[in-house]
Amino acid sequence: MDKAGRKRKRRTEYLSTRLFIWLALFYVFQVSIYVSYLICPEIWFDNDNSKILIASVLVVFLLIMYFRIVRPYLDKEYHLRRIIDGYMTMEDPDTEMGIALTPMAHSAEKEVYKALNSTQAINLNKRQAQYLALQNQINPHFLYNTLDSIRSEALIAGLDNVAEMTEALAVFFRYTISNVENLVTIEDELDNCRTYFMIQQYRFGDRISLEIKMEEPNLGRYLIPKLTLQPILENSIIHGTEMKVGHGTTVISVSKSDSRILIEIKDDGVGMDEETLERLNRRMDSSAGEFGRKGEVGGIALGNVNNRIRLLFGQEYGIHVFSIKDYGTSVEISLPAVTHAPDMGNGGKDEQ
Repeated sequence: MDKAGRKRKRRTEYLSTRLFIWLALFYVFQVSIYVSYLICPEIWFDNDNSKILIASVLVVFLLIMYFRIVRPYLDKEYHLRRIIDGYMTMEDPDTEMGIALTPMAHSAEKEVYKALNSTQAINLNKRQAQYLALQNQINPHFLYNTLDSIRSEALIAGLDNVAEMTEALAVFFRYTISNVENLVTIEDELDNCRTYFMIQQYRFGDRISLEIKMEEPNLGRYLIPKLTLQPILENSIIHGTEMKVGHGTTVISVSKSDSRILIEIKDDGVGMDEETLERLNRRMDSSAGEFGRKGEVGGIALGNVNNRIRLLFGQEYGIHVFSIKDYGTSVEISLPAVTHAPDMGNGGKDEQ
């Protein structure tokens, strides 16, 4: 079954489950009314106060059923779906809020939690990541050597612009491919943005410009996921300033609020209409983060960056987009102010 077919199947299962739950609650409500009528039929005809009392009791009974049975079930289903979607994190069943559906379900949850958080599984993932990192270092050397040869030939031929562009491209690829760390400093990310923008300027010339503003000089030491800013800067150029008639400016602003780092990437490009903006933010807020259609505003870049931020730091962080058609777009990134890599076994939390 292809991806679209699996998506339709899961959507059908999702709707069927919720339809069954609401039909079950409605059926319980109907049965409760019928039982109360069989026990005390005179109450429903003779005493208005008694009718109100019985109706209130039935409503309270349904609310208890929802919050003690239905809501925990939906929460468990949500966590299982996140695991299926690749979010391999899970709260400890013994400390998680709510109740277990059954003793057997609680026991199964504990076993899954132990398997996902075992030292053996963590070490295996680290070894696999280290192996892939070493394997992926082989091909980049060929790329760097080739670019260096092109640069040398360009210098010999007196093509200074080609040489500079090739050197900038080599620096960009070295940062993108060779640096295997999950987190880098904001300053490193900004340097990568400057390199990327230099390459784009060879294409657009004076049509585009980049401004970088930092509220405090020491903000550059805080850590963010690698390749957080450049994909959004690329979107800003492709979907914003490139499509604008005349000069376009992109501004990257970095500030700090309490324990958060706030980064805004703002352009004065063509912007987007309210419907497109709403659809983009809705996909951003969804748990699955379904992105990837070429041609859509944002493409896969925004979803990729947003999902990586939430995987590392939690659902309270991420990206939100603001835009006005014909005036420009602003992408706001919220991150924790950390200077050390977070403990992934602790839900991505870290002390400042």
